[in-house]
Amino acid sequence: MDCMDLMRHLADSAVSMILTDPPYGISYQNNFTRKRHEILAGDCGMDYEKFARESYRILAENAHAYFFTRFDCYSYHYECLKNAGFHIKNCMVIEKGTVGGIGDLQGSYANNSEWIIFCQKGRRIFNHTTLLENKKKEGKQFHRGRELSKRYKTRFNSCWFGEEYPKATYNSTWQKKNQIYHPTIKNVELLSWLIQISSLPGELIFDGFMGTGSTAIAAIRTKRDFLGAEINSEYHQTAIKRIMEEC
Repeated sequence: MDCMDLMRHLADSAVSMILTDPPYGISYQNNFTRKRHEILAGDCGMDYEKFARESYRILAENAHAYFFTRFDCYSYHYECLKNAGFHIKNCMVIEKGTVGGIGDLQGSYANNSEWIIFCQKGRRIFNHTTLLENKKKEGKQFHRGRELSKRYKTRFNSCWFGEEYPKATYNSTWQKKNQIYHPTIKNVELLSWLIQISSLPGELIFDGFMGTGSTAIAAIRTKRDFLGAEINSEYHQTAIKRIMEEC
């Protein structure tokens, strides 16, 4: 089902949180797996301005929204979301699970991060979570004999790199092992963190471009309700299969 078709049937303020990776308006392939991805449906010619307006309309008051983006699309997406009414708070930068390329492997820096525009409708504070400040095993010895105590994060940086944060995407090894292929497949753990920070159990999470279902799995595992759309029938079937097997 097309995202815009679903959104126009939703009432105002129908969803509690938006977490989505919409098309960037450019065809994408990578060379890190032998599996050749189809050009993403809607990747060329999507009306992002209309999508931004509809996203604002269907989101509840005092709620959070996360939109994945990229450096060369960021300014356009930013303006569309701002003009729709969103209060843009941050651009988050999350470490990828694998390094990506953008064509010029010898004259360009490798793309090792995902960008997310974090915005609000109204204002909502972050939840107190049980996300660990340090993911190393509790009690592990460090230099000078100090031990790690169990502490929960109370403040989050906008740049998530290193061992204490989940990666943004799965690498090609994970895709081959699980036989799940998608050019922009997101890490369920990352999405689960964002959902726990920005919503409560029982609230409705929306992803209009659900791909192979990572956001749906993250929502269900954290005891949220989920609503999403995916226009590609193959990816939709993969998402259903993953949800049945992983939730």
